[in-house]
Amino acid sequence: MLTHYFIIAAVLLAALLLSLWRLFRQKRLAGRTVLLLILFGALALGGALGLYRYVILPERLLQARIDAAQQQMRRLPGYRIVQQQEPALWRQLNAELATEIRAGASPSQATGASRAMLADLLNQRIGHAGNEAINHYISVSLRQMESLRARDVQLCFRFLFPQVGGGVNLNDALPESLVQDDLNGIEQLLRDSVGPERPVDLRAAHQHLNDVVQQLYLKWGSDLQWLNAPADAHVNRQKMCDMTIDLYRAILALPHKQSANILRMMLSANAG
Repeated sequence: MLTHYFIIAAVLLAALLLSLWRLFRQKRLAGRTVLLLILFGALALGGALGLYRYVILPERLLQARIDAAQQQMRRLPGYRIVQQQEPALWRQLNAELATEIRAGASPSQATGASRAMLADLLNQRIGHAGNEAINHYISVSLRQMESLRARDVQLCFRFLFPQVGGGVNLNDALPESLVQDDLNGIEQLLRDSVGPERPVDLRAAHQHLNDVVQQLYLKWGSDLQWLNAPADAHVNRQKMCDMTIDLYRAILALPHKQSANILRMMLSANAG
């Protein structure tokens, strides 16, 4: 593309030189004036080429990367449903993707960074989703916790408590297959949560959760109270990850109706 513009510039410069030469031969311009005009024309063309090469062309290439990344995100499971159901959030996701790529992130990293923006929407939708969709979505989250815990305790803690640890870019930290499972779980949850809010049996949820906590207490004792204060400077982050993993394993081991009822109570933005 740049070679094409060099050719155009060369043709324009040659045309300018020819015109000035004719005017000089006709004695309509003095030699000094011709030289000054040639110099000015060369500088102007050089400046225009420099502007294109160092400003316009890089911006076009960057915008092409952004456009391609946005088109790719449009086709991803989960995100394609957000585009249909939540147009305002979709615009925010596209803006964040563009910002990340302009800051030097790869398209994959930029998409991973935008994943955190789905958290509030997913918490709102959990209260509307069916048992199967909730249990599947949380089972994928559990596998993510386990994968991050095996790699680095700090990654696990940041994933579980982003308000304290700063969050994790899952596209960088997880195997591609698990990232894909996460997207599919999001899509299933969003597709299954367009109806009215599902009722939560609070009495049963509290009872079943209390039974789970009693089981965990036999293993962790009073350390379980740390789960209520992740920002405490004295918490043991490794234990926080392990206790949280044990908690979700125990919940998901219950019959699906009971586990979904507990998860609605724990995670839904509107649960009592």
